[in-house]
Amino acid sequence: MEGRNIRYLPEAEQVRIYSHFERFLTGCEFRLQFISSIEQVQPAIYPALIAQRAAVPRIQGSTRLAKLQQASVEFQQRHLQSCTITRHFVVISVSAREEAIRRRTDGARRGLLSTLFRLLLPKAEEIVTREQVLDQLRIRTSVVKKLFQQLEVRAWLLDDPDLLRLFASCLAPGAEVPAFRAVDMDEAAFAALSLAENGRAKGTGRGDRWKSIRGLHGQFVHESTDEQARFEAGVLNLADLVAPSSIEVHPETLEVTVRGNTRYQRYFSVTGYGHQLLCGWLADLSELGLPMVISSSFDPIDTAFMIARLEMHLVKLESQRISDQKTLKITKANQSVEAEQVRRVLRELAARRMKVFATSLIIGIHAGSREHLEQRSHYLLSHLRQKQLRVRECRRLHDVGLQLSLPICLPPDLSQTVNLPSDAISTFLHTCSGVVGTPTGVFLGFIGSGFSRRPVYFNPWSEERKIPNPHVVVVGETGMGKSWLGKTFATGFMGLGVADVVVLDHDDDYLPLHEFLRGESQRYNLARGCPINFFDLPFAPSDVDPADPADLLAEFLDNHLLAGLTLLICDAETTLSKLEEAYLMAVARATYAARGLTSEAIRRDPTTLLLPAPTLSDFLETMKQTPASSKAMRQSLIERLEKASYLFCGETSIQLEKPLTIFSIHDLDEKWYPLMTFVVQNFLYRHRALRRDERYLAYIVEEASYMLRHPAGRRYLESGSRGFRKLGIAQLTLSQHPRDFLEEGQVILANAGTAFFLGMQRNAAEKLCLSPELERTLTEAIPGQAVMRCGNDYAAIQVASIPFHRALFTTDPQERRRLRERARSAQLQSSRESSPLRKDESHAQHS
Repeated sequence: MEGRNIRYLPEAEQVRIYSHFERFLTGCEFRLQFISSIEQVQPAIYPALIAQRAAVPRIQGSTRLAKLQQASVEFQQRHLQSCTITRHFVVISVSAREEAIRRRTDGARRGLLSTLFRLLLPKAEEIVTREQVLDQLRIRTSVVKKLFQQLEVRAWLLDDPDLLRLFASCLAPGAEVPAFRAVDMDEAAFAALSLAENGRAKGTGRGDRWKSIRGLHGQFVHESTDEQARFEAGVLNLADLVAPSSIEVHPETLEVTVRGNTRYQRYFSVTGYGHQLLCGWLADLSELGLPMVISSSFDPIDTAFMIARLEMHLVKLESQRISDQKTLKITKANQSVEAEQVRRVLRELAARRMKVFATSLIIGIHAGSREHLEQRSHYLLSHLRQKQLRVRECRRLHDVGLQLSLPICLPPDLSQTVNLPSDAISTFLHTCSGVVGTPTGVFLGFIGSGFSRRPVYFNPWSEERKIPNPHVVVVGETGMGKSWLGKTFATGFMGLGVADVVVLDHDDDYLPLHEFLRGESQRYNLARGCPINFFDLPFAPSDVDPADPADLLAEFLDNHLLAGLTLLICDAETTLSKLEEAYLMAVARATYAARGLTSEAIRRDPTTLLLPAPTLSDFLETMKQTPASSKAMRQSLIERLEKASYLFCGETSIQLEKPLTIFSIHDLDEKWYPLMTFVVQNFLYRHRALRRDERYLAYIVEEASYMLRHPAGRRYLESGSRGFRKLGIAQLTLSQHPRDFLEEGQVILANAGTAFFLGMQRNAAEKLCLSPELERTLTEAIPGQAVMRCGNDYAAIQVASIPFHRALFTTDPQERRRLRERARSAQLQSSRESSPLRKDESHAQHS
């Protein structure tokens, strides 16, 4: 199971989530076991890194892009070795004996006479079949899954290989766990393995086929008639598959050997809990970064039995109080407090607002040597004492601790349990793996610090974890790493081959990246002539539905082209009159009709949409030939269009044929920003309409604050955040003015499935309504630190700083100057070494 990072949520939201869990526990009538496994990441088998490596050969045609991706892979390979991964499991079990007891008692409280009568005249034991037990298991599973849906926890049933891996990882934590996948073997391979295994391999040689499966200790072969290469439950001895080579029990440790490698284990039992523990306090244990297994089991105690025991205890307390009064003794203060607490618990139990559980919490740590095990034990104990927990080492009982940590939901060992009410048990809930984002995707950085670091990956179109909206918002003060994060996304998307990237670059921040990629990138300066024709129709023949009476051409002219012409003709203070709008619409229809683009032609033949669209020059020629109600109005419109016609060269002359396309507006007058936003957006609509089934597209707006100043620019950014998702486009909006963006960009932020907040002032951070810890992260942040929101989950991350990328990503002028000086020095040194005179001198010295 995977859940939200509850510790970073506001307090009211935490209370709501834990109250759901408490209400579930109040009505729970069966045993539950929760297991959290914290292990060190093994880079060789880590799925996210495997996907990153696999992307490098696919982009070998782009040599320089492959270098960027390879540098990222090497950086991850080096740093993942000091990271940990946390997985959470819940074990639900039922037995025939438990089901028989449930049916016999039926939850009824029986008196003394009925109990004696049943002892004297016992009934025949009812036989509980396997199907009845499985039906009860399905019921319990559905109840728990429904609870997880209320808690916004993703839960799924483990298949046979995954279940075997869980058993093996609990039996031999830290060992390399096989995949438990069966593979076919031919007769020669079977005979060779049988001889090597000295008769241990199974199979007689007379079957149709043999299959080989690797267990935790070694290889096993079995005879099979199944054509599919899969694990077959019941054919092999499961204990042989998941059992390690040997387990040696010592008074202070367990020595578990797997194929010659020995690891040392030690188990601790928590026997006392402090009242000051906050919700989700178990998450702090996984944040320590120690490789360990945490197993907590909750066994419900019958409410009627607890009420009877508490009533007897209350009678004893009252009798003691009355006896003290008669003998003129002073009753102890804690005795009166205890009596009041017992009464409160009795009321809660009687009203079924509380339930008592026999609780056990076992913590098992492991290491590769005794010295490391001692160090980790002392570190763990010091942290547990800070939590005011009473802990007992399972000395001479480490085998019992091992059994209690296995995913088999054993009945509680009374020596290891503590009775706790359901409101205290609810604080044990811990389902977050400590990361946000997606299982694979663009590598962004790390969460946590030290050995508790966890990598963060993000793919807005992930299949493993669905994100409702692929759009991303990055907000932060200048110098906090906003542009660095945007370039991390751009190179990550291109390096993985997930999406092509289009950038609307305001400050030429992507110029160094473009110069490095050379022929693998294309850049256009929109101030020197826009190669895009904004008269292009953003539709494809597949968009025409014969049964739909909608007029695509009229919709484009009214909702898009007229808005673009308005931006081209008018400034921020003026608008078009109704008469001017009507005249421009008439000219536009005539201009498209001259190219054969009419509503009737499009409906009759949808491929008409593929005809070349008219240009601004065509529009001006048509306007000069189309009479208007006022010659002054027509002449004014012509003059204003001709004044701005230098921006557009003619027909669209570019295609997104390269991974990176940059549209620079650095030298463009600010009054044209909304127009170019409209032009680029219309180009993307056209591109996706014609090539929708190809790779996804990431559209990065490098500095949105300048666009939001203009109502038209804000409108286009908002429309993109609403409509791009259906076309496979993810809009990444970056802004260096947090306070302004959080007010003017509310629609964009609300439509973003993921957001990154970097360092900002307190008055801006307060608008986000974050938890105190995350708000402190923002107000006291250093460059590269960010708060990431993915869906409804929050976390504080440190954006990765890959040395190879620094020269291309940094926007710090001082650092850029140092890098340029270093490059000049290296170039000068290289030229000196390659000069003929230098070669002669070095040759003479060598002689």
